[in-house]
Amino acid sequence: MSFEKTRRVHGIVWGLGMLLFVFGCRERRRPRVSLTEKALPRVCRVAVLPFRNQTKTAAAGLMLYRIVMAEMTRSGNFTVIEEGMIRRVLLRGKIFPGRPITPEVRDMINKTAHPDALLSGEVVEAVETVEEVLLAFRMRMRDARTGRLLWTTYYARRGEDYRTVMHFGEIGSLTGLARRMILDVLGQWREKGWGGCGK
Repeated sequence: MSFEKTRRVHGIVWGLGMLLFVFGCRERRRPRVSLTEKALPRVCRVAVLPFRNQTKTAAAGLMLYRIVMAEMTRSGNFTVIEEGMIRRVLLRGKIFPGRPITPEVRDMINKTAHPDALLSGEVVEAVETVEEVLLAFRMRMRDARTGRLLWTTYYARRGEDYRTVMHFGEIGSLTGLARRMILDVLGQWREKGWGGCGK
């Protein structure tokens, strides 16, 4: 084999080795989930409550809330109760977006929408700059009838966490990162057998 061919083969082997290194060593963080009830009730119909925004990024809570509703509906694993119905009940109960609901308002939601569970959440960190995109949020699924906490999920990721080689796969917007993270969360819930209309 000529020197030129040997050098080309070594270059290909080195390149493949680097690809395996990048894919193999990249940390695969998953949502941190916690089950708080040993026996879960059936969770199919879900009322998603407006999310709180604990950050300085305007409308981060509304952005995540809308993405959660859209992706839960698209997944086919849950029946998401229409947003307007829940908002009308919250308005009647004088509950402003992002505020915790009272047992009385929970009863009003149950009588109006008949959900199995209530999903609430908050954005705890949201950054979107030229240099970095970062999002962290917490979600809680509660039994609609009793208000008992069923499970919680905490997840924090950066746009660069999804990068594979060079800049491929890196997410450069907060909405793009939120959508990808919610898909991760819904996938993990399904994997653990939490919730779902197919049960």
